[in-house]
Amino acid sequence: MTTALRLANYTPAYTALHEGIFAKHGLQVEIAAASSVAEPISILNAGRAEFAMTGTGMAVNSAIEGADTRVIAKMAGAIGLWFISKPGAGVKTLEDIKGKSIASYRFPSNTVSSPTYAMESVGGFDPKEAGVSFVEGPLGSIIPTVVDGRADLGCVFEWDASIAEAVHGLEVSLPLAGVLGPIAFTSTLVSAAYAEKNPEVVQSFVNALTESMQLLHANPDVYARVSAQEFNQVPPAAIEAGARRLLGVEGVVPRNPVVTRQEWDAIVAHDLAAGTVRGQGDYDALVDMSYAERAIAALGNKG
Repeated sequence: MTTALRLANYTPAYTALHEGIFAKHGLQVEIAAASSVAEPISILNAGRAEFAMTGTGMAVNSAIEGADTRVIAKMAGAIGLWFISKPGAGVKTLEDIKGKSIASYRFPSNTVSSPTYAMESVGGFDPKEAGVSFVEGPLGSIIPTVVDGRADLGCVFEWDASIAEAVHGLEVSLPLAGVLGPIAFTSTLVSAAYAEKNPEVVQSFVNALTESMQLLHANPDVYARVSAQEFNQVPPAAIEAGARRLLGVEGVVPRNPVVTRQEWDAIVAHDLAAGTVRGQGDYDALVDMSYAERAIAALGNKG
């Protein structure tokens, strides 16, 4: 399987691998990280991977390009972004962002598109008119930009949020997950042809993900242990803080893999505003929750 980058969003899959859950379900799985959110779809459609984990909205673009792709499991049901700042300069509401500069990665990174969407759709204001500016830079640039005072805030995923806090003494504030609510941020996708030919494999894969999600919520220590293995370059203190933060915000780590229509509509609206998808996308045509529903029934994980 292939993932869009190496992110904490895919910890249920990393857990299924490291904790032997994939093997328990009769699967031999290798996880390879792609270099962008779009690349896993290209790898999937070329037949170089059986499963792809990436932004859910990529299923829309895949369909527009003529590929028959299905969303079969949710991987993150909220957008796990936080703001970082110098101590005492954190933000509690979107109103607090007005007039501030925000360190981010380059558009269309979610570190730009998600806070912009939140300000426009929830805050009800235009960021530029409110004096908000983005200081865009390459991967690894956000924390130094805030530390050096070149931006008031930074918008970051984990593990950057906890590295900023544990290593650099910065403040972490305002999780966007709580602002934007439930949203099918990342998902597992499969080609319809592969699923039709290999329904037992697809079912076993989703069963393993469901069991992994159940384990992470039943035993939070597993999240930190698996993350320490998968992200061994992250300091232990940041792993511990990040695991608590990720599990502590509802939806970031799903309790089950079902993508609801509400969550689908939310991510499509978000990605249309960001300009990263090229159409609305039909939930009934592109989302197949039959595997997730059977997995929940078998494992008793209702979320």
